[in-house]
Amino acid sequence: MSLPDEPGSITPSWLIEVPLAHRGLHDEVRPENSLASFAAAVEAGYGVELDVHVSADDQPVVTHDAQLSRMTGDGRAVGDLTAEELGRLRLNGSDEGVPHLADALEVLKDVPVMLELKTSRLRAGALEPGVAALVDEHPGPVCVASFNPVALRWFRRNRPDVIRVLTATSVGLNGIAAPLLRRLAELRDLPTVAPAAVSYDILGLPHPAVQAWRDRGGAVVTWTVADEAALAKARRFADNIIFECIRPEPGVPPSA
Repeated sequence: MSLPDEPGSITPSWLIEVPLAHRGLHDEVRPENSLASFAAAVEAGYGVELDVHVSADDQPVVTHDAQLSRMTGDGRAVGDLTAEELGRLRLNGSDEGVPHLADALEVLKDVPVMLELKTSRLRAGALEPGVAALVDEHPGPVCVASFNPVALRWFRRNRPDVIRVLTATSVGLNGIAAPLLRRLAELRDLPTVAPAAVSYDILGLPHPAVQAWRDRGGAVVTWTVADEAALAKARRFADNIIFECIRPEPGVPPSA
């Protein structure tokens, strides 16, 4: 396994000090990845991790699943609808629609934001430029993250100053073949992505590749921390958390 001698870009303090609410601070009233969940996180003093897909009209929109049925009851895919059409859908029967990334960033302009780029494309260019244009204008702390190294390499080439985070897991994802899972688990794309941090599934910690990264000074954010036992584990093996269900103390680094 080849690791870079050191992280590829400087890790900002906010990325390791401010807990990130997973898809916003959502509950039975405020759906995940909604403007309401983002506003609640801001009010509580947290940062936010959110998910970004590309719409049919090449707009970055905020939702986790490629298919819309779980959150909206609509059987179509995100990429089948325009951003305007997605905004008219209702999330879990609420008044909230699928947000445009621009609207989400407007709510989140004063807190740390991790943009998880949801793309499986082997060639960049559909999602990344739209995200980059919004990041260029965003006044607050922001980073881009992805399981897909293609997306992160695009940012390394075209927006080298944007903070990059490599997302990884060792416990499996739907549709991920075993060789690709091993590549993710072992962080084999670190040299070409040169991220400021790694975002690693807490179910896979501890892991030798993650520890090697930390030994070289690399930062680790872990997901998804949902109870006190997971929080205790995160404090041993990571620097920051992406959380839900629990309420970590705002303003206190989770690794403290």
